[in-house]
Amino acid sequence: MITGRFFTVANMVSIARVPLAVAACIFLYSGSSVLTLVFVVLAIISDAADGKIARMTGTVSDWGKILDPLADKIAFAVFALTLLAVHLLPVWMFVVLAGRDLLIVTGGLLFYRGKKPPSSNIWGKLATMFLSLYMLRQAAFQTLQFPSAAWLLNTDALGLLSTVLVVVSFATYVYSALGTKGEADAA
Repeated sequence: MITGRFFTVANMVSIARVPLAVAACIFLYSGSSVLTLVFVVLAIISDAADGKIARMTGTVSDWGKILDPLADKIAFAVFALTLLAVHLLPVWMFVVLAGRDLLIVTGGLLFYRGKKPPSSNIWGKLATMFLSLYMLRQAAFQTLQFPSAAWLLNTDALGLLSTVLVVVSFATYVYSALGTKGEADAA
């Protein structure tokens, strides 16, 4: 059962991340690096702000635990698709990101039906932060590259680190889901 109010400032900040990402995509596709940067930074700020707002206003809820990561996944997917379309994201990285998010959403629907949604963990937060930095750099600062791994996977150290953190966060999510399911089965 999902508890708490849906219409809170924190939840609306989470939801706002999706149109901010769409605007960033439009500007990225049109070639406006400055406006892309502005909307990506606003989306990143919204991700940092929603949880703080919820805690400060006493409106932490199950809705927020669902809306925040869902808005992240939608915003990342839309932006990743645009980066892919303008050849700023390797296909393999898009497949890893999209695959992970599809598996997490599917797992969430299967394992957490009727249960409280899990809280985010440090690995998910680190993956989101580094992936945001990588996508921001790809969109607005293509010439700023970290030590290259282009010979290996058509990306650089920041891209590889982001991907590793995405995989680690997925593994911790699966471990948590299986642990939660095992506890429910034992009860």
